[in-house]
Amino acid sequence: MRSRDSQGETVDAMVQAFVALVAAFLLLGLSGAAAADPCEVPDDGSGTVTLPPAGCDYLSPDEVHLIIDGLPPGTTIELAPIHRDFICNDQGGTCTTLIPPGECEAPGGALGGNGDCFSSGIQVQMTGTGDLAGFSRLITVPLECEIHTGPRNPGDPVQTFSSEMMHCEGAIFGDPDFDILHIRAGAFNGLPSPGETTLTQLPNGNWNVDSFFDVTYEIDFQGAPGGVLDGMAGTTQATLRMQAGEPAPDPGNPCEVPDNGTGTVTLPPAGCEYLSPDEVHEILNDLPPGTTIELKAIHKDFICRGDQGGGNCSVPLPPGLCETPGGSLGGQLDCFDSTAELEITGTGALAGFQRTISVPLFSEAHTGPRNAGAPVQIFPSDMFNLQGQIFGDPDFAQLTITGGTAHGLPSPGETTLTQLPSGNFAVDSFFDITYRIDFVGAPGGQLDGLSGTTVGTLRMETGDPGGGTSGVPGIQGHWLALFGLSLAATSVFAIRRRAAVRP
Repeated sequence: MRSRDSQGETVDAMVQAFVALVAAFLLLGLSGAAAADPCEVPDDGSGTVTLPPAGCDYLSPDEVHLIIDGLPPGTTIELAPIHRDFICNDQGGTCTTLIPPGECEAPGGALGGNGDCFSSGIQVQMTGTGDLAGFSRLITVPLECEIHTGPRNPGDPVQTFSSEMMHCEGAIFGDPDFDILHIRAGAFNGLPSPGETTLTQLPNGNWNVDSFFDVTYEIDFQGAPGGVLDGMAGTTQATLRMQAGEPAPDPGNPCEVPDNGTGTVTLPPAGCEYLSPDEVHEILNDLPPGTTIELKAIHKDFICRGDQGGGNCSVPLPPGLCETPGGSLGGQLDCFDSTAELEITGTGALAGFQRTISVPLFSEAHTGPRNAGAPVQIFPSDMFNLQGQIFGDPDFAQLTITGGTAHGLPSPGETTLTQLPSGNFAVDSFFDITYRIDFVGAPGGQLDGLSGTTVGTLRMETGDPGGGTSGVPGIQGHWLALFGLSLAATSVFAIRRRAAVRP
């Protein structure tokens, strides 16, 4: 029978092992995004990029090339590939697109866009299985390749076009294990390899390249005399996806505001915008059947003017201030002027009607208590009052927007302030605004004779309320950490309790 000390040591070892396992899980989850392979390329001066993307690698993260034929039953050689080191030259006259020396790309090709010719290398990490278990090599095969791409619109911020690997071929001879190793792919070799490329312009002017080819390849090999593969030879054909980069990160609608000197921020967040990225305001009522007016809204240009010059704020504020203690939620009250920029689009009988109109607004928002100085501050918010209108527009004799709890149009929300390393705060905020839109069409305009009132609800938000994922789909990073630590603590308690009651 083990001694109580021996049992304790075993329990401690189990605890340490479990905690290490949880820590490893957390690190894996929280660092998942680091496994990406971004591809960023400078503008070539024409509002697009020259391909192939210099300095980037094409990988097959989920698949490997395989050598199967010519090997013993149940045996394979797996080749994890990296296609890289693109060098522009005339390819020895093998390119079907006429490309000047030293360049990679020129108009032409089967897809009506450009043809690209280049030298490159495919680095393959080889691993044997079955009878070849333990066989491991890193080999680089030089390649000559030709790619065709479809038309694109230089200057567009996002350019998506078809791509095709037309030819890619290379070989090595006299290797200690491979007397011959020959790799080829591409439509010209009867091995169709279609793909797609998306270029997304980044704030710095460079381009994010997200590109893939579903490459059909053929590998011929002959083992070298005296090597591990002596007497073996064969040809294997298969298809796998090679890809460079990843989809461009969604810039979202970041909102960063300086500390106001009290360990928090003054709201509304100066310089930020509230958007409705997935919804639009709509005018529906009193329009012809099947007709709507959609209003894509941006709420911006927050200006502090104290009592707004009209006594609209429910609590007086000194001139030039936006915020004061008070309001219906027991925290702060904010009063400000702002602007609703409306991108207006007609449908149905009003198809083709399109305008951008700015409506001046007065707003009052209430927020709940927060803990100034805390690195994360989360509190309820409510759009208490929102009003604005225009008159005498060529299309709208009158356009009035009303929202907020004070008008019987409940508009609750929430705000999260997260302190950044710079000392500023990231502001993530939303309001589920219930709004009313009243309009009267202007005589002689496209809306002549039309008028009506529409009530609806949509979410307006600033910042990135849905961000901060851990790399584990659907789980927020801090919640994952909390779950892991709770699980570890519970398990440690359970193990120690069992040890304590064991005879």
